[in-house]
Amino acid sequence: MLEEAKIGTRLSMEQRSQGENSILGRTKKFAKRKFLFKTWLSAVLFILTSLMTNYGLAFPNDYTRLVDLIELEDKEKPLYVFSDFEREFDEDSHEANLDYFNQHPELIERIRKELGGEEIRWRLDTLMHRLLFVPETRKEYATIFENYCKHVTGYVLDKTNLNNPYRKLQTLDRESPIIGGNGITVFLVHNLAKEFLTKYIFSNKRRKKVKINLRSTVFLGTVGSYTTKVYLGDNGKLEFIRDNYTIWQNSAKNPYTALTVPVEETLHIGLREHTERAIRERVELSSVKDLEEVESIAEDSIAIEEAIVGGLVHALLPDFVNRYVPILPYSLIEEDMRSKGELKQYRHLKKGIQIVESIGYENALKMYSNDPMEFRKLLMQSTKRPRSTRTFRGSVHFPLIVRQNHG
Repeated sequence: MLEEAKIGTRLSMEQRSQGENSILGRTKKFAKRKFLFKTWLSAVLFILTSLMTNYGLAFPNDYTRLVDLIELEDKEKPLYVFSDFEREFDEDSHEANLDYFNQHPELIERIRKELGGEEIRWRLDTLMHRLLFVPETRKEYATIFENYCKHVTGYVLDKTNLNNPYRKLQTLDRESPIIGGNGITVFLVHNLAKEFLTKYIFSNKRRKKVKINLRSTVFLGTVGSYTTKVYLGDNGKLEFIRDNYTIWQNSAKNPYTALTVPVEETLHIGLREHTERAIRERVELSSVKDLEEVESIAEDSIAIEEAIVGGLVHALLPDFVNRYVPILPYSLIEEDMRSKGELKQYRHLKKGIQIVESIGYENALKMYSNDPMEFRKLLMQSTKRPRSTRTFRGSVHFPLIVRQNHG
């Protein structure tokens, strides 16, 4: 249940000193009872409607139309701003900029002439980025996808007994949304992009400088995102700060990938506290507590989280898909698996699925909640198991960012 409707009823009863036994008094009394009955009936109907919507009783019984909509060509306009610019190094953007310089030697030659034709040096001065999104403006698409997200998320929360982490779920149609309050807000969008602003400084031996500003927009292909920022203090202590929002994209090259997003991200959110606890414990036991070591531990831990989440998705989603998306070709599931298999963060996915199948999803969930390192030990065992015949995967996202915190 993603949203709860709470109804409070205040009734002000005013008793008169006369008229209770008169015809007028009885008429008023009857009218009052009729009004109260209507009020009570309306409240009951409202509660029932809310419960039906939240628990899935009133949801569609077939999401075939959603698959048809996902298969439409992705839209890249209009682009709205999601968040302000922030300074943070992005390796992919930097590499793309270097490729741009290499592919435009005439630009480098102009810079060289500007600097007197001498040998030139360069350095990265600033790199900023901000998140952009394409809103879903087609009402049918927005409504069906929102219903699907609420439906399948409620199903997963019910199966796993995980606490409902969500404050609200909404189709985002305005720039720079205000994010606040308790719980996590789910923003549904059509497409996600990042805008980069980068400044490079070229100079010669005489310290003459030329500044070059580059601006670029890249569509991410990130269909689901939920991030924890890990800060390493000068005293070696860790601080974890989780986003209070998650973004789900309704478009994907493979429709199955988009269908998996609500399930996978909900499981990541539900298990993240245990992953963070494991990272803290591993760092405390480590003899080296520098940024590189923490990044290594965090990267390994998130790969373990991906494995348990992948196994749980595989255990939970097939029944839902078979019931509500019966036309989904199995070839899409296989293609989704192939596309994920090349990514480093999913290196334990296949074995994670096998372990969850072997011990059962409830036992796997309990094991990870008690001690993620126990699940990691199973993954690290060299014993090979038969490959699963069905594989269900979801989104690519940026789960952990590690930063040095000075002061």
